[in-house]
Amino acid sequence: MIKFKRVMCAVISGLVVSSAPVYALSVNAVDGTSTAYTTDYLRVRAQPSLEAEIIDITVPGTLIQRTEKLDNGWSEVFYNGEIRYMYSEYLTDAPEEDISYFDTNNEHNFSSETTAEILPENFQVDGIEYWGGYRWAYYSELVLPGEGLDIPGRYTDHNGYVCDENDYICLASDSLPKGTVVCTPFGKDGKVYDCGCGADDILDVYCSW
Repeated sequence: MIKFKRVMCAVISGLVVSSAPVYALSVNAVDGTSTAYTTDYLRVRAQPSLEAEIIDITVPGTLIQRTEKLDNGWSEVFYNGEIRYMYSEYLTDAPEEDISYFDTNNEHNFSSETTAEILPENFQVDGIEYWGGYRWAYYSELVLPGEGLDIPGRYTDHNGYVCDENDYICLASDSLPKGTVVCTPFGKDGKVYDCGCGADDILDVYCSW
């Protein structure tokens, strides 16, 4: 029997998804597939590479048909009738009940690239910015390499922010638990990967400066 799972949609990074409900098949689409669920807003890519074309972006809890888990950190999936690729770190065998999300503005549009209220060149000069009830300070990977941090798909974006595979800026916080997604004034969301800021009202931003 075919079952359906309802998922909500959003407009993300120029990929327009209807606000009407969409459905994911929870039946094996091809032989040998296994069921997995997304644990975050996860990109579907044409190839197993951070540079590959983004086909779609799924919401947390989306049911996915995984055809193979690759050794390079990616999973091959059967998505909308095609073989695609998703980062394995954000796929789980069982759906998660709670997705931790914190919004400093009490509103959110789930856009990975919005207009930045604070430009990186100003942030770099000022050192500390005040926004959303928090003091935002940057800490450099040149001083704190962060080799012990588990940042899936870690890379540095064109503004110098250290990000994960889902394009979240990596943050540190003493008051928010690891894994919490936070609105930032830097043009896209952040995610808490570290602690040790020294104060509850500080959010440290990981960067390459």
